[in-house]
Order: sequence, then C-alpha cells, then structure tokens
Amino acid sequence: MNEALSRAPPLELERATVLVSGASGFLGAHVVRALRARGAVVRAMVRRRAGREDLERDGVELVEANLLDERSLRAACAGADALVHCAAHKGLWSRVALEQRRVNVEGTAAILRAAHHGDLKRIVHVSTTGAIGGSREPETLDERSRWGLYEARVSYVATKHEAEQRALSAAWGGMPVVIVNPGALLGPRLFGGESSTVARARRGGWRWAPPGGASFCDVEDVAQGCLAALAHGRVGERYILGGHNLTWEQLQRGLAQAAGATTRTLRTPRAVLGPLRWSASALDLIGLSRPPWAPERFATWGWYVWVSSAKAERELGYRARPLAETLARACATR
Repeated sequence: MNEALSRAPPLELERATVLVSGASGFLGAHVVRALRARGAVVRAMVRRRAGREDLERDGVELVEANLLDERSLRAACAGADALVHCAAHKGLWSRVALEQRRVNVEGTAAILRAAHHGDLKRIVHVSTTGAIGGSREPETLDERSRWGLYEARVSYVATKHEAEQRALSAAWGGMPVVIVNPGALLGPRLFGGESSTVARARRGGWRWAPPGGASFCDVEDVAQGCLAALAHGRVGERYILGGHNLTWEQLQRGLAQAAGATTRTLRTPRAVLGPLRWSASALDLIGLSRPPWAPERFATWGWYVWVSSAKAERELGYRARPLAETLARACATR
C-alpha cells in the first residue's frame, strides 16, 4: 500500500455527511446513533419499513437504495463525504447462497463504484471476523492470519470474505477504503426483537451447546470502532473489532446467568456432528431444510473464530467493555 494513501487525511466527523448502508440493521442503527452523537449529518440507506420512523424521528435523512441497483446507489452517494457499508445478506442456509453472493459480493462492488463516482473521502467496509479465519483448535488469530474457512463451505462467510477482497482491491486501486472485522455482536437492539440466542437463554431449561466458539463483543463498542476507523483508520488496512473469546457453552451459561434463568448447558459431543450434518443435508436435498436445521449451521460447529483486537486498540483506541456488562446489556428488557 502506498504510504501516502495509507496515511490519508483524517475525516472530521462533526462536519461530515455520512451515508450508512444497512442503517436499520443491528449494527447499522448503532452506527447511525453514534454518528449523530458526534454531530455528523447522517444519510440512512434503507430498504424495508423496520426502523424508518425511529430514524426519521432522530433527524436522519432517509434514502431508499438497493445494493442490486447501481443507479440508486449513485443517487445515495451524491453529496456525501463518507460511507459506512454495514448492509449484508446474513443467514446460514444454502437456499439463499445465490442471493447472498449477489448482495454481499456484487452489491459491495456496486456501492464501491458508486462511492468512487461520488468522490467520497472515506469508506469503511464492515466485514466480519469470519473473513479473518477460523481454527479447529482454540487459537487466537489476527489480521495477518491466513483464511481457512473455505473448508466449512458456509455461503455467508465465503461471500463476506470475497466482498472483503473486493474492498481491499479498491483500496489498492486508490480508493480510501478501511475495513473493520467485527466479532459476534451482543447488546441492545434498537429495532426489532431480541436474538434467538438470548431468547433461549432467558427461557432456561436444558440446552446443548455446539463445540467451538467465537469472539463476542458489544454492538456499541463496535459502532464506536467503526467511527474511529472512519475518522483516522489507515486506508487499505483491516481492523479486528472483537471482544471476549468464549466457547458457545461459556456464552450460553453467561447469558442465562445474566438473564436470571435456571439452565443446564451441556456440550454437544463431536461424534454427533457428522450424523447431524448428513441428516440436515438429506433434508436439504429433498427441499425440507429450514434455517434452524440447515446443514451450513452444523458446518460451523467445532470451529473457533477467536481473535485479537490489539491492532485496533493501538491504532483506533478501540476498547471492549467487560464481559459481564455486555451480557447484562444483551439480556436487558426494553
């Protein structure tokens, strides 16, 4: 990366107009709120009804645009100073793989072209720690780690990795792109209900936890990390915005305790992973598979996506709050 480009001038958020894609999503809504608190003019790119009234009430400009419609993206970028690209097609189901690639990969390329056409000064592409990599053993990865999750064959992770490559290519081509890789998000949802993981923990009872784990972080901490990357992140660099590396068993027990629920969590034996995935694949072949029992879900079991946020801490001032606080906020009722 050219050093002059890498050290692009910082963005003054207080004077900037920032376009946020996926503004009504879990992270996007918190990014919008954080930008508003900093005094930025926020332009929220939305598609669905969820959160629209709340965004308008907060004084946010709404713009309807679709990642699959480049003309609408150019209109959304016109007059903006910066972009935080949060929008993505999530989910673990082979039936949405084609749509995920269209949205996550081709849609990212389209919004980057629109941003280039609009001559935006700074762009933050929101990726995921899944694009950093994963391991069958509980080891901690960082931005230099080699991506190896192709073995899992999970469409969402693969398309986010490919989208990140498009963003890196744009940076190498001269665009002011910075990439952030958030961990698994927890915390209060501004729009919509609580996550299924939290809902299950609140109900208590017997729970089976899959093997493996992830880095769990507070959504507000990650939103602040996105702002820091937007303001003074180095162009062409990746920044992991992680938190606490936990097994799924540790997460479920922690959430149950924070919710005041009585539960007993047991780890799913590795020996049953193969049969579960084969059974789910058979259901998928005959068209009976659904997201809770999609074969891709079982493909993620046994992987550890544990990461270090040391680089973001050094360069962006990123900080993850204590785990107990994050779990309590995730389980708090609104």
